[in-house]
Amino acid sequence: MLTIDGDFTIVRAAELREALLARLATAPSELALDLGAVSDFDSAGVQLLLATRRSLAEAGAQLHIVATSSAVRQALALFGLAALAVEPADAVTPEEVK
Repeated sequence: MLTIDGDFTIVRAAELREALLARLATAPSELALDLGAVSDFDSAGVQLLLATRRSLAEAGAQLHIVATSSAVRQALALFGLAALAVEPADAVTPEEVK
């Protein structure tokens, strides 16, 4: 699991993109994201999530968002993407991205 906290915005988009690309390079069959401690989430964050989901799908893998903060839930709902925040049944080991 990859845990992201703080801002998930345009300000951190490059940093978070690199962290997500590094995880994708390991060719996971799925990627679980914990966004429960994200304090601010904008359209750049939404775009990054969608690009990550697309990259995983092209590799036959899935994205699971296992926890969301109110900021993430509000943004996902605003863009009609609330269904992305479905929790999977299995748990994996967390890794912090700060």
